[in-house]
Amino acid sequence: MSYQSKLAKAGLKEPICRYERIVIPAIVKREVVDAGKNKGYGDTELIEENISNGLVALAKEGELSHSKGDQALIKTFKPGQYTTIATDDAKLARILPAAHIPYPLPAFLIMTICKKGGIDRETGLEWLDKLSPFIRDDEYSFSKLLLEEKS
Repeated sequence: MSYQSKLAKAGLKEPICRYERIVIPAIVKREVVDAGKNKGYGDTELIEENISNGLVALAKEGELSHSKGDQALIKTFKPGQYTTIATDDAKLARILPAAHIPYPLPAFLIMTICKKGGIDRETGLEWLDKLSPFIRDDEYSFSKLLLEEKS
C-alpha cells in the first residue's frame, strides 16, 4: 500500500510548493523518502525531486537525530521562523494543538495562496475542485464559498 498526501493525489503538491516555503526536518526525509523507497510509497521520488529542485528545503537537524518524524516536526517548529505545519495526517493533526502549533487544512493552503495574490480566484477554484474528492464536504464547501466571495 502506498501513502500519498491529499495534495499529491490532487496533483497540487508541486504548485503549492511554488507559492509557499516548505521546510521539513531531515529525519522526515529519511523516514518518508529513503525508507519509503523500500516500502514502495508512491510519491517518494517526487518528494526527493522537490528537495533536489529546491521546492522543499531541509531544516537543520541539531539535536533531532533521535526524534521520530512527528516529534522532529514539533521540535523544529519555531514561531517567527515558521508560520504553520501543513499536514493532512490525522495523528499529527491531533498532536499539534497541544503543542500550540497552527496547522491549515489542505483547502486553506489554496485560499492563502489566492489571498496573497499568488493565484487568481479562478485558479484557486480549479485547484479546490481537484482537491475535493480527497477532503471533507464541509471543508470543500466552506473554502469554495470564501474563494467565490473574494473580490
